[in-house]
Amino acid sequence: MNKLILASAVTLALSGCASQLQSLGLSKPVPQTMPAVQVPSDATAVGPNEVKDEQWWLLLNNPQLTAIIEQALKNNTDVRLAEQRLNEAGAQLGIAKSNKWPAIFGEFTKNRNKPTRAGNVPVFGANSVYEDNKLVLGASWELDLWGRISDLQDAAAAQFMAQGYNLSGVRLSVSTTAASLYTRVRVYGLLVKIAEETTESRKQALDLAQQRFNVGLTNELQLRQTESEYLAVKAQLPDLRQNYAQAQTALSILLGGNPPPIEPLQTDSLTLSKFVVVPEGTPSDLLLRRPDLAAAEQQLKAADANLAAARAAFFPTISLTGVAGRESADLKNLFTGPSRIWSFTTDITQPIFQAGQLQSQRDVVLAQRNQAVINYEAAIRKAFGEVDDAITSQMQARDRLTTRAQHVQSLQRTVELAQKRVDAGVSGKLELLDAQRNLLNAQLDWAQAWGSQQSALLVMVSALGGGFKVLP
Repeated sequence: MNKLILASAVTLALSGCASQLQSLGLSKPVPQTMPAVQVPSDATAVGPNEVKDEQWWLLLNNPQLTAIIEQALKNNTDVRLAEQRLNEAGAQLGIAKSNKWPAIFGEFTKNRNKPTRAGNVPVFGANSVYEDNKLVLGASWELDLWGRISDLQDAAAAQFMAQGYNLSGVRLSVSTTAASLYTRVRVYGLLVKIAEETTESRKQALDLAQQRFNVGLTNELQLRQTESEYLAVKAQLPDLRQNYAQAQTALSILLGGNPPPIEPLQTDSLTLSKFVVVPEGTPSDLLLRRPDLAAAEQQLKAADANLAAARAAFFPTISLTGVAGRESADLKNLFTGPSRIWSFTTDITQPIFQAGQLQSQRDVVLAQRNQAVINYEAAIRKAFGEVDDAITSQMQARDRLTTRAQHVQSLQRTVELAQKRVDAGVSGKLELLDAQRNLLNAQLDWAQAWGSQQSALLVMVSALGGGFKVLP
């Protein structure tokens, strides 16, 4: 009879497991091969496997940048929050593991009461105060026959791993952002310096033009042309200084304090990077290297485990509870033979009717699991798209910087020739001013192109997962 009841309950539970929601299958959009990179002859190819742990920045051989990134990783609030989320996930995993073991408890109670003599129930005896002392040791244990508790533990373990990968992702983001802001500070510092030096030279030229105009050696048109060029350069300074200050502030916020002294960027530093970062191995290597993909995969594993636990909730819950101890009206007799007590209880609970609550809970978890599938596939597509874009950006940035450098060299020669023509009286001042204006703009573009090259390198590092190392 008992077996028949249990079989009927299981059948009833299984009948409630059918869902109107469709479980999505996993389809990884992985290309056949990683994109190839044509390494320039003036650069060395560096692959992800050449980076030890997460310290990709050591490739740049810049102690100043290393100090800034290490300060960011130590003080940044996003990193510290991610660390605490990992601690929380670890504690949740500990809770899930503990549920597989019996819960043992001890309890001592002392109760004194005095019933009323005016009640319906007569009170016999002279002593109307009653005392009860109880000391028990008990244990309760839910049998994991259907694997629900194990599934919840697997979900917690996957969440813990996901938070670990999220921490690695945050550290990668903070390190590349710190490097990007460091580059921006240096670039804007150089832009301000170039504009200030040009403004000063234009001011000297304006003063000279004013003196020549005062003594009648030049006309007012030449004076106003010189003045216009001076004001045009001077008008650029507020925006450049503002951008420089904003970059410094952003870097300080990221670092959680003032950065160490930053070495000024010089024009002779605007050279091509000595290496390019290239993808290595198979597409599956990228899935293991990028922390966001590893975290998304763990989230999917957690969702699968939660779905299994939700399905197991339709089955009976079997709990065992045992209590043994002593009970006596007199404390001094608590440990005598007659005071011994014990009890053992088996509790079998089978959901029968809950107005669709279990089915809805299961559908909620199933929808969350399908979302995890979609998020994982979207993350993979995004990753490979970022690698493709980073390869293109890295190559185009090198070409852009080379062209800008050649443009500056050409305009420097143009300014020299224009100056000679002015000195010889062959041409007017306007020709020289035009050449100087073009040179200034080219120098500003040159510095920004160098910053773009550095940014492209950082984007490639981030797209490949930085120095990410798979957790054991």
